[in-house]
Amino acid sequence: MNILLAKGSRGSQVKKLQEKLNKILSVDLTIDGIFGYSTDLAVRNYQRINNLKIDGIIGNITWNSLFPQTFNPLASLGSNRFVVFVDAGHGGMTLAGDYTTSGKQAYHPDLTLHGNGYYYEGYENRLVAESFIEKCTAAGIQTIRTYHPYKDTPLSDRVELIKSYLDRGYYGYLHSFHSNAISYKNSKDKLENTIGFMCFTTTKNNHSDIIAWEHIRNVRNKFPDWHYFGGDDPKGDNDIEKDFYIISKSELSTQPKYGAILEEFGFHTSSKDCQFIVDNRESRALAALKTAIYAQIYFNKI
Repeated sequence: MNILLAKGSRGSQVKKLQEKLNKILSVDLTIDGIFGYSTDLAVRNYQRINNLKIDGIIGNITWNSLFPQTFNPLASLGSNRFVVFVDAGHGGMTLAGDYTTSGKQAYHPDLTLHGNGYYYEGYENRLVAESFIEKCTAAGIQTIRTYHPYKDTPLSDRVELIKSYLDRGYYGYLHSFHSNAISYKNSKDKLENTIGFMCFTTTKNNHSDIIAWEHIRNVRNKFPDWHYFGGDDPKGDNDIEKDFYIISKSELSTQPKYGAILEEFGFHTSSKDCQFIVDNRESRALAALKTAIYAQIYFNKI
């Protein structure tokens, strides 16, 4: 394959180039597929560092330097394979019972929760994520964990793992499990009565929106009397668009069959919602399973 990219070039190869330059030069090029001034400067800098002809042109020599052509059977291992990337936000609990995340917890002395009135978000996220994974496995849907059993894995490492699988031909979506909270500086009444469900996607329009809408429907069917925070839809059936790192940085713009959603299931600062979260873990996982089944059918039609 002959490569020739220079200032003014556009397309998926330019996006791939920009992403690679960002990674190896620690720069922050916009991944827009447009070979502009900033990309040209980055290319010239790369060529200078690597003793290549400094002309700002990506020909075969510079391209092969950036992307060495080596035999790697793993490169196509996941070709045409649907998978759900499962993320459990924050850190979990060690075997010794130590919660590893500073904050992201609640205390309601009149409840049992995870023990003696304490609720640990990262731990609960892992419990529901593992239940979801078991249900997906039973349904024949492959999953990939992005999280450590108890460590709070850096978001950049989670994103890098997702990208590595996508680059090998896997496709599907990310489901990130969380519960919500508001500041304890709020009134007791507001803390107790702020309850409900949110589902987030990025500010861009892509497959994530379709998956999020389906997931919201599935959760609403399981819990019809709960409160739902939505976007523009007056019925609250819409996702909320916000560029959280885990969903915005996992290369949505360059993957034709990939989406990412992040759910905030209940407010653990409210004792009634906190108990609701713990009591409905299995039903929550079943709602997510329905979303995974839908997503598999959806992506297989593309």
